[in-house]
Amino acid sequence: MDKNNQYNSVFISDVHLGFLGCKAEKLYEFLNKLNCKKLFLVGDIIDFWAMKDNFYWPKEHQKVLDKLKDIKDSGTDVFYITGKHDDPLRSEKDANKFIETDKRFKKILDKANTFKVVDSHIHESLTQGKILIIHGDQFDVVTSNIKWLSKFGGVLYEILLKLNRPLSKKLKSLTKKTVNKASNFQLNVQRLCKKEKYKGLLCGHTHLPQIKQNSELLNDNKVLKNTLNIRNAYLDPLSLIQVSLMKKTRKKELSQFENNALLLSINGLAAGLRNTG
Repeated sequence: MDKNNQYNSVFISDVHLGFLGCKAEKLYEFLNKLNCKKLFLVGDIIDFWAMKDNFYWPKEHQKVLDKLKDIKDSGTDVFYITGKHDDPLRSEKDANKFIETDKRFKKILDKANTFKVVDSHIHESLTQGKILIIHGDQFDVVTSNIKWLSKFGGVLYEILLKLNRPLSKKLKSLTKKTVNKASNFQLNVQRLCKKEKYKGLLCGHTHLPQIKQNSELLNDNKVLKNTLNIRNAYLDPLSLIQVSLMKKTRKKELSQFENNALLLSINGLAAGLRNTG
């Protein structure tokens, strides 16, 4: 990234400062060259869960937090969208519990609270319109309702990191994909966007960088959607035949055989639509 580049908005998520597998040095290098008007920290920036039973906060992780504060002090609007692993920022009661466990948490929490800490933010894009920014754990009904499962997974992942880093990454990715599918993550996101009339939603949580477009109709009615997909394979050719023959009709170039074919295509389409909706 060029030091002279100016960006309107930059989004970062799932850094997990305080976790053994965090790549703080690479993030610091990125932040050191960053120049933007708005910086969105989209949840799980600090992993309080990982540190609760085994406090881990090396100087490299503190440098990242200090750098974020420097960026804020230089005039950039820094929004801290709370996530699952930094949920003490969502509740003062939970934050106090962590501080009671270890006083070192207070310094970290105090610095994090210097940013604009919110659970979600509506971002107005000049080209796309209203976009909801949220961490995304709210759509993960599996880990949200079974917190011990997430915590157990975090401990297991940390053990695997020490034993076999490449294998741990593959298992982490596979687990995330499985949980997202089981909890209907994409469907829950789509329903919220439709209900609240958002043009899009930007989130973290999945650890899977991707852009999804909800351009298909009837995603929430799988049976009807499947029926129409099967139907269209037969009706689309009839539609093309009908269009071609109607063009010839306007030019008065239609033979008797072609006229009969046109009538059959109309009857066929009507029957197909009647039987499948």
